[in-house]
Amino acid sequence: MGPKYNNHYSICIQLYIMKIRNSLPKNTFSHRTSNNINKAGLKENKHVELASKGVVTESITFNELCPIWSKKLSLGLDRLDKFMIEQDSKYCIVGEAWKFSGRYNGYYLAFLIPFVGCWSCIKYAHKFAKISKNTSKKENLTRTDFEPLIEYFIKHWNEKHGNKI
Repeated sequence: MGPKYNNHYSICIQLYIMKIRNSLPKNTFSHRTSNNINKAGLKENKHVELASKGVVTESITFNELCPIWSKKLSLGLDRLDKFMIEQDSKYCIVGEAWKFSGRYNGYYLAFLIPFVGCWSCIKYAHKFAKISKNTSKKENLTRTDFEPLIEYFIKHWNEKHGNKI
């Protein structure tokens, strides 16, 4: 490949990065949009905890952070749901927490993860997939199959991301 092609790839990468930067929120938004869930119901269900500095912070629950997956886990997962957890990081449990954006894994570009994503969230997504794969014989996975991991993920979310996303 000659210099003509190298310049073309460089321009494409720069345009892609600009597109990603423009898609990121300028301000801090609440996690849910108004069409996802009743905001009044969210405020009632939030737990208030005291942080170590004596500042009152609101922590989000799994039902609030991932209402779709929470409902699916309460009913039991079918094969398609298991496939989503195992194969598609954008639409898995962690992906829903990130508003199905793919942002937590750097929009599928590893060099963007430190800037826009979260390595811990990627590890949690892999752990959810591993649990789903290891219980492949069981047809209907439920929340109890994922329970300790869900609690660790929610704790991580409240500590690291809180109201940032």
